[in-house]
Amino acid sequence: MFNLVKGTHDVILTEADKYSYIEQTLIQVAEFFNYKEFRTPIIEQSELFQRSVGDSSDIVRKEMYTFFDKGERSITLRPELTAGVIRSIVNNKLLALGDIPVKAYYVGPCFRYERPQQGRYRQFNQFGVECVGVVSPYRDVEVISLCYFALKVLGFENLKLVINCIGDEESRTNYKNVLRDYFGKHLDSMCADCKERYNLNVLRILDCKVPTDQEIVKNAPKIEDYLTDKSKENFEKVKKSLDELGIEYEIDTNLVRGLDYYSDVVFEFHYTSSKGLDYGALCGGGHYNKLVQEIGGPHEVEGCGFAIGIERIASVMSDDNLFNEIDESIDCYVMPLDVTYQGKAIEIATALRLNGFKTDVNLEGKGLKGMLKKALKLSSKYALILGEDEIKTNTIVVKDLTNETQESVNLAEIISYLDRKEDECSCGCDHHHHHHNDEE
Repeated sequence: MFNLVKGTHDVILTEADKYSYIEQTLIQVAEFFNYKEFRTPIIEQSELFQRSVGDSSDIVRKEMYTFFDKGERSITLRPELTAGVIRSIVNNKLLALGDIPVKAYYVGPCFRYERPQQGRYRQFNQFGVECVGVVSPYRDVEVISLCYFALKVLGFENLKLVINCIGDEESRTNYKNVLRDYFGKHLDSMCADCKERYNLNVLRILDCKVPTDQEIVKNAPKIEDYLTDKSKENFEKVKKSLDELGIEYEIDTNLVRGLDYYSDVVFEFHYTSSKGLDYGALCGGGHYNKLVQEIGGPHEVEGCGFAIGIERIASVMSDDNLFNEIDESIDCYVMPLDVTYQGKAIEIATALRLNGFKTDVNLEGKGLKGMLKKALKLSSKYALILGEDEIKTNTIVVKDLTNETQESVNLAEIISYLDRKEDECSCGCDHHHHHHNDEE
């Protein structure tokens, strides 16, 4: 027996259906906003993440899966997808054409070497969007609203948008100096991580989870007092626009997000379940001014994006019963009453499948009773029985398992017969109505 690698998990059967449902829903919403899919490699040069995510981030400091390949190049399994998507936009010169913004969405696995804990895995899946070439604060609003509507479509109510403005370069440089002065006085009593953060990127201290440090953070100077006029003005526009869209938000001045490339507007959506359980952040994102330039793209190109963890969404949706019943039923179960009819049964099953009917066939040589049991277990709508008489007369018995009627149907007409049955099924149930060329 081989065990799973620590921190990984299998996503199979119903669980996999849930993941697909979430991903398809998110993709659909992104496409309504005219985003296009980007699929970038899972491995990238390590330097890409050091430059973009930032040397001071916990991700680069302690969580990356990095190794040397056979050519002695440092390769990293991507810890997030933004950097790769931006690299791809830069490499493919999508910004040179002046065709901005480039609107990308992505979905796929990421890897972080962190302590596995409830709902956190070392290989996990992310969906996200990047809007690159942002020249108006209303693009930030568009990205935030995409995230909001996507969560609404998945069934989340009681969403709370938490937002902050961490300023542009100039605002942040001023603010960092003030923070250095403030935390410098308290550093002796703070945790080891904070001491390291102090030197690497003092903003990170605002994110510290140690209770005694949080007390010190509470009295720290606030970024809003150090914002440039441009940053302030953009933030005002974003807030006003969110008001007009009816998206409720609250401002949290300690929200800095865990990645170094963010600037100006950063946000998270928090969720409280119908039972009053606070799940915290479901997703997060923000604006970035210098990221494109850091990755070798044109200067002054700004962007905005967010990412959602699929594992997290799936577990919260399961806890809170937000999945509509995922339909696992099939349309037809073909049942040969003798092993010598199995070849014919496969022929019939194949024709049904090619005409849009979800079909399975019994090739295990069970008796009629056993096969009927199996058909019910598979929630099949029809059982198709192939016996000696049927083989002789080129017919098949179709048993409707919903209302327990059955009739003998000429094999040449089986597709049109089932089509008719489906069309008559106007009981308000959501049976699929198949469109196809009638060919057998």
